[in-house]
Amino acid sequence: MADMPLNNGTKMRSQLWFKVLIALFLGFGVGTLMGPDLILMDSGTAQNIGEWLALPGNLFLITLKFIVIPLVISSVMLGIADGNDNKAIGTLGMGVVYFVITTTVAITVAFFIAGLIQPGAQIAAASTADLVKPDIMAPDIGGRSVPEMLRGAMPTNMIRHMADNAMLQLVIAAAIFGLAMLRMDKEESQPIMDLMRSTQKICMTVVLWLMKYAPIVVFGLIANTVIERGFSAINSVSLFFITVVFALLVMLVFYALLLFFVARRSPIEFFKNSREVMIFAFSTSSSSATMPVTLETTIDRHKVSPGVTGLVIPLGTTINMDGTALYQAIAALFIAQAFGIDLTTMQMASIIVLTVAGSIGTPGIPSAGIPILAGILDSQGIPVEGIALILGVDRLLDMSRTVINVMGDMTAAAVMDKLMGGKHKAESTEP
Repeated sequence: MADMPLNNGTKMRSQLWFKVLIALFLGFGVGTLMGPDLILMDSGTAQNIGEWLALPGNLFLITLKFIVIPLVISSVMLGIADGNDNKAIGTLGMGVVYFVITTTVAITVAFFIAGLIQPGAQIAAASTADLVKPDIMAPDIGGRSVPEMLRGAMPTNMIRHMADNAMLQLVIAAAIFGLAMLRMDKEESQPIMDLMRSTQKICMTVVLWLMKYAPIVVFGLIANTVIERGFSAINSVSLFFITVVFALLVMLVFYALLLFFVARRSPIEFFKNSREVMIFAFSTSSSSATMPVTLETTIDRHKVSPGVTGLVIPLGTTINMDGTALYQAIAALFIAQAFGIDLTTMQMASIIVLTVAGSIGTPGIPSAGIPILAGILDSQGIPVEGIALILGVDRLLDMSRTVINVMGDMTAAAVMDKLMGGKHKAESTEP
């Protein structure tokens, strides 16, 4: 009994999540020492060192993004073709409805909390007087009708969609192929099924290779981020920063309630088994890059059926952006408050609709939501120049909201698995 704590500590130190967590804190420490806050070295030298520190992480992300498309296509096709027509269509349909509902909840939470705290009211008029409109290509969100959006979501050229990383079109294309394979004779579809299984296995093998180097990756990416941004950028918009983080935590509580009451799972156990994914999502700021790890964790740790996981996780990575939608809603209200603009009920309703529509298909890459935010502001007559107020903290908040995006995907998979009749076994724990 006397040596139990030592054994537990040794076990914990051997676990990947613990190594990654230590690397995360070391990255923050090194980044702070070399960053603009302490000014212990020349900024040019610090940034050069930061680039070299981030190089392993950048190569890591490039490799993950390289396997995302074949992994998405194979996972979606297998998720449908291994099941039956009704279950596959039901999972996809319920998944889309579920994601729209949770995104709407996220935006409602954002409006309530931002309206309560009023973070933009603390910004002095002098801070907004000399803002320059940032060089951002804002999409014309308000100018597209629903039929146009539906037409735009349909796949037309698979090669072009792969080159453009158009995940929504690729998911829909894979779903169409999967449904077609269900209607084919088993002998005729078997070669494609075998190819997709081999493709999926290859991708997951690459993920297992890469995850061995996750601590080095996390250390370098975090250190470089802090070197570039520092923490001084938070001072001027600290209340905005706190508002977003608090709202993201509220969404995490919402997911816990869904897990407990709908999926019939222990939220504590679920979050515990998700810690590697959360740390990795936080470090990379990319739900797309995290998706291979999300798939592995959802199947192996959360014991969600591969069929549901293969459909819900790729679909969620494409259209489920609760954290991003929440951030955009708070940012819109913050900027409106900073400029002394009182939004009407109709404008707030429009922002909800546009944010939900804009979050669907938003690329799962760092800061991808900024152009969407610019389009939302422009459509409601809110000065786009206000984005300059939040650019300094955007990357740090991007890291946080990516965690919520990814946790939302895994929660959705657990909920869908329960609703589709999956028999959940006891969640695994790390060896």
